[in-house]
Amino acid sequence: MTNRHYHGTRVELAIGDLVGRENAPVTANLDEAIWAAELADGDAPPRVYVVAGEPLRVVGEVTEWLHYHGTRAQLRPGDLIEPGRVSNFGATARKANYVYFTRRLDAAAWGAELAAGDGPGHIYIVEPTGPVEDDPNLTNRKFRGNPTKSFRSRAPLRITGEVTDWKGHSPEAIQTMKEGLERLKQLGVDADD
Repeated sequence: MTNRHYHGTRVELAIGDLVGRENAPVTANLDEAIWAAELADGDAPPRVYVVAGEPLRVVGEVTEWLHYHGTRAQLRPGDLIEPGRVSNFGATARKANYVYFTRRLDAAAWGAELAAGDGPGHIYIVEPTGPVEDDPNLTNRKFRGNPTKSFRSRAPLRITGEVTDWKGHSPEAIQTMKEGLERLKQLGVDADD
């Protein structure tokens, strides 16, 4: 293995520990490893390890993850994404009380693809400038805990970069998601804000 590979788990490992392939999914995709760690059985904190070699050994640990914001707005590094603008989501146009972001690139892709407007979707790397809380639209509503690592804040998000090589969902998956959101709208289920 010449590229970086990851293993997500709730088991605490040390540098040099062996990782058995039969019970340790290994991936080159950090988001997949984070997802695996957060969905793993147990109550210990999720951990993501860098692994290499044959047999696989732990060579490092990922301790920080980037935060992403998906949108159709064209922005630049240094710009702020602030609450108080018209929300991209919801049954009616209203000003958003929060800004939303995620640690998962896949979740940011959904934000970029489902945002209002006709322009291309963008995924920005962001850093929160104030207190953060779990996004109640997803946390414990659709998933145990917060495996999508979706958050919100009343403080602005500062753009530090843009992901330009992200892979979007298929047109069929996007249409299915839009139909599901429309069904929720018809049932009167709306996003918390």
